[in-house]
Amino acid sequence: MIEVKAEHFQLSRTHLEDAVLTQASLFEHYAGEAARQESVVAMLKNELSYKTAQRKIEIRANAAAAKIKMVQDEVDCQIETDPELRAIKAQILDAEEYLGQLKSAVEAMRHKRDSIENERALVLSKWTMISGDCAPETRLEAQTEAVERATQESMKK
Repeated sequence: MIEVKAEHFQLSRTHLEDAVLTQASLFEHYAGEAARQESVVAMLKNELSYKTAQRKIEIRANAAAAKIKMVQDEVDCQIETDPELRAIKAQILDAEEYLGQLKSAVEAMRHKRDSIENERALVLSKWTMISGDCAPETRLEAQTEAVERATQESMKK
């Protein structure tokens, strides 16, 4: 069981390079654990199904040996109150809760990846504007004039 750490999901413009370098490994860290946890949940559910079937057979066999007639509701009540089966159900609930946390962490990593890409584009656009390395038609003044011309032409129609 791994700890989901809040600092893995934070994004700082001053440490953008670090975020880029660690993003893939953190994503794999959480995604891999989520996949393993899905397997754990599936195995616990299979174990519960198997043990439930075993317990039903045992209850019916004991009732038949004692010449006691049981209805399905009585069998179901014994199944629901069986301590071993209740323990497995509690393990399933815990495993599913942890799986939910991991899936949320994986989704947060996807959002962080998108935020890194947006920040990278923003930094590059600011740098090109400051350094003047951009084409004249992409400068802010040129874009503003183009929008105004398009607005004026659409108002004429």
